[in-house]
Amino acid sequence: MMDLLNLGRSGVLAFQRALNTTGENVANADTPGYVRRKAILATQPAGRGGPLERFAGASGVRFDALVRDVDALKAHAARTASGDQARFGARLDWLERLDSLNTSADVSGRVGAFFNAGTDLAAAPTSRAARTLFLAAADDAAAAFAGHGETLAALDSDIRAEAALSARRVNDLAGALVLVNEQLRRGDPGDASAAGLLDNRDSLLRDLAGEVRIGITEGPRGVVDVTLGSGPAAVALVPATGNSSRIGVAPDGLTVLLNPEFNPTPLRLPASGRLAGLLEASADIGKARAALDNAAAGFAGLVNDWHGRGIDANGAPGTALFAVQSVATTVGKANIGRAPIDVVLADGSVPDVSGYRLIAEAGGFTLARGDGTASVTGPGPLLLDGLTVTIGSGSAAGDQWTLAPLNGARGLSLRPLLPDQVAAAERWQIDAPTSNEARSLPTIFDDAAALALPGGDITPPPWRITVIAGGLAEIRDPTGVTLLATVPADGSLIEGPGLRFTLPASSAAGDMFRIAPTPADSQDNRRAIELGRLRLQPGPNGTIEAELAADSAGIGARVADTRRLEAAAATLKEDTARANDAVSGVDLEFEAAELTRLQAAYRANAQVLGVARDLFDQILGLTR
Repeated sequence: MMDLLNLGRSGVLAFQRALNTTGENVANADTPGYVRRKAILATQPAGRGGPLERFAGASGVRFDALVRDVDALKAHAARTASGDQARFGARLDWLERLDSLNTSADVSGRVGAFFNAGTDLAAAPTSRAARTLFLAAADDAAAAFAGHGETLAALDSDIRAEAALSARRVNDLAGALVLVNEQLRRGDPGDASAAGLLDNRDSLLRDLAGEVRIGITEGPRGVVDVTLGSGPAAVALVPATGNSSRIGVAPDGLTVLLNPEFNPTPLRLPASGRLAGLLEASADIGKARAALDNAAAGFAGLVNDWHGRGIDANGAPGTALFAVQSVATTVGKANIGRAPIDVVLADGSVPDVSGYRLIAEAGGFTLARGDGTASVTGPGPLLLDGLTVTIGSGSAAGDQWTLAPLNGARGLSLRPLLPDQVAAAERWQIDAPTSNEARSLPTIFDDAAALALPGGDITPPPWRITVIAGGLAEIRDPTGVTLLATVPADGSLIEGPGLRFTLPASSAAGDMFRIAPTPADSQDNRRAIELGRLRLQPGPNGTIEAELAADSAGIGARVADTRRLEAAAATLKEDTARANDAVSGVDLEFEAAELTRLQAAYRANAQVLGVARDLFDQILGLTR
């Protein structure tokens, strides 16, 4: 009789637990991170052989354990695929931003517009309108470089901050896993609380794998040991016991450091996870900035050298067209006041490489170099190293500003030139009578290191040069009276005061040449024409415009490649997630069938209890 009661009682209790488990599955079907539970039922121990019990044989069913439907291989594949997609997704996001900024800046197009303005200047070298438009095009080209440099610098700063946040998220997830490991060690395996902790653990592992590639070793009670990557060289991130390691991003924005606060050690980050994608995109942004800076330096150097070899409308030698340095101002985060400041860098001045600090004091302001080697104090304006700093009202004592020198693309700007200061003409005019046997003219270029003509005369042009017998030529003043020097007429390089020149090797006795400075308001346009030739002059990576276009095309190709990789990774992520969900996810149709089966078993055991009760009542009735 007691066996019958035990059979019914154990069945009712066991299948009630099983029904509760299935109901929990149904209730959490849409809960993120929830893993399907399964109730494991086992046979009750045999009876003890008492008067009312059988001695041997089965005596019912019992609830043995609560297990989670998990396939470790499929879960690992899903985590890995998710990390790969996160890597390419992060890289694609930032590369698309870079490509968008590069396209909108249109630096190549605005540099081309500058050269086109030079062509228009060559067609009308004395036109003030042409000179004004040329300066406007030069200003626009410089602004394109500087503006794009600023946007890339901001993008670089943003992605470094994003990488730092990703590293911080890794540290937070690792710290949370340490707590879960501790709770798993203290808990009872196989109960509902342990299953919930394991769900939490798996969610943390999934999120962590989305940030970095991890290796996982599971120990007793579900406690995990997590490493960065896998293999013998993998660094422990979450040990089975003890505190987690911490990581950070180095100031270069490209390197991951282990224990950055105390003993920074560079790590080789596995190529998976969002952090890896951010560092890869950061490297691409850094390359784009370097390429833009190189292009800006090449453009400014080429144009400044070209302009410096010419003569402006006033007859003065040309000067640099572009300034290659400027100063950026950063307001202190702890400033209380709201005083505006205006910073002007004098034309041709070079700011100190250490930068400057401006500090508001009770009685005025102090402007000091960053290295402390020089400073000025006063109410303002303050002048130091060509910087003029004017401070408006509204400052508070202790307010600070940082002034940093800018180079490369960000430092490029048009110098304050007037239209008449555009050097469209060559410095020297060279002509010869048509009766000369030599069909070419002398060549001449400036050289500050050259001091005097052969023989020591330092009289500058104008000169009259006559070829004489013996392969020589006489250089005289414009009147032809004063002999200044006798030089070879064989094409060799000849030194003069501040210049060097050659005479055609084909010159014959009697040939004459004249070298004279180009006068003011000259119609000469040879320097402007030379700018068109320089436009087509190939550098190490082609012409300036071709180099800029190639850089832009390279970024676009990188975006296209990353987009293809991200699409493939996203497909793999979906497939592995679907395969994992087929094992660990909740299928409502299956759970409905399971409920029907368990309810039938529950009713059957309840009926056993009912039969046992009736029999017991009848036995009691016989004793009355």
